[in-house]
Amino acid sequence: MRLFIAGLLVLTFVTPAEATLREADPAYLATIVDDLPPGLPRDLAAHERALAMPQAPRAPLAPPATIPRAQAEYEANHGILIRWGNYNALHTAMVVPLTTADPPSDVFVVVSGSAQQASATSVLQGGGADMAHVHFTTATTDSVWIRDYGPRFIDDAGRRAIADHTYNRPRPNDDLFPGVFGGQLGETVYAMPLVHGGGNFHLFRDRDAYMTRLIANENPSLTEQQIRDTYLAYQGLDVTLTDPFPVSYDSTQHIDMWMLPLGDDKVLIGDYAASEGGGVPKAVTDATATLMQSRGYTVYRTPGWRSGGTHYTYTNAVIVNQVVLTCRFGGSNAARDAQALATFQAALPDHEIVPVDCSGIIGQAGAIHCIVMHVPDLLFRDGNDPE
Repeated sequence: MRLFIAGLLVLTFVTPAEATLREADPAYLATIVDDLPPGLPRDLAAHERALAMPQAPRAPLAPPATIPRAQAEYEANHGILIRWGNYNALHTAMVVPLTTADPPSDVFVVVSGSAQQASATSVLQGGGADMAHVHFTTATTDSVWIRDYGPRFIDDAGRRAIADHTYNRPRPNDDLFPGVFGGQLGETVYAMPLVHGGGNFHLFRDRDAYMTRLIANENPSLTEQQIRDTYLAYQGLDVTLTDPFPVSYDSTQHIDMWMLPLGDDKVLIGDYAASEGGGVPKAVTDATATLMQSRGYTVYRTPGWRSGGTHYTYTNAVIVNQVVLTCRFGGSNAARDAQALATFQAALPDHEIVPVDCSGIIGQAGAIHCIVMHVPDLLFRDGNDPE
């Protein structure tokens, strides 16, 4: 094993004969203004700390009758789901290459109404997005962090369905969104009896899945085995729980801030230097890297560090079919940016790696993986059971 340090939404997939991936012009991105006030952070805003956090999940809906399958992000996807309003320049930087790739991926955009849809259309068109692959749906939401509250799709006996959890934030509209979206799609929504934030979750095609023990801390009435049993019943997964980072280092304690599955047998894990305050993060990531190697994975490493109260990471990236959207931070981090880019290129040589500027979002305890949710095809393309 090698260790590398370095109304009803109609879903259509159209592949043009010719398509060339484009990237939005940075000068144009600099002109984009958000159409909502500054958004909520990925952790808790100051006023939310006085609100009642979810104490227990909603009443569950019985799990699927047969063991379902959750799809890994690196598998073939119809596209991604995003929520418009905040970080519109960053969203544009992501949507343009995805919709102009060969083949293109579709992007489903949650808007608050017709006015915001018109604004989003204008912005995305101006950036060079292929609007034939942009679809809008209307819903009321509270925040941009759709990875944490959005619909987790599963293959339910050959039909696409949604496995939903109670969002671990006092944001009721976000928490309700998967049910609203599932209703728009006409898909079954299975309510899981867990309080959870969806970024604390990663999986591989063979049903191997990983989370930090944040999930256990937020569901104190359940044993770790009961949590694992719940994921087996609702998503068909074999979950491994790891230690989390301290909240003083990463306020979310989500695994997507330091891990990213890259393929069936390879994974990216953050690399934290003890000399830069790594401490527990170094111990957690090194232990997980060793565990993954022992399970047959090739482990790649990219830098992770904390500076000025912010946790910086490159694992919070997005793989959508043949395009990989990665973070870059610029300035004094240019050397780290280059190291991370080289690692992605080595790990995924058949993919198009597109770095996007995340310097404006990383201070909110998240990055690009946190603001998208993958949308598999109506019938999963790789629908064969991996077992």
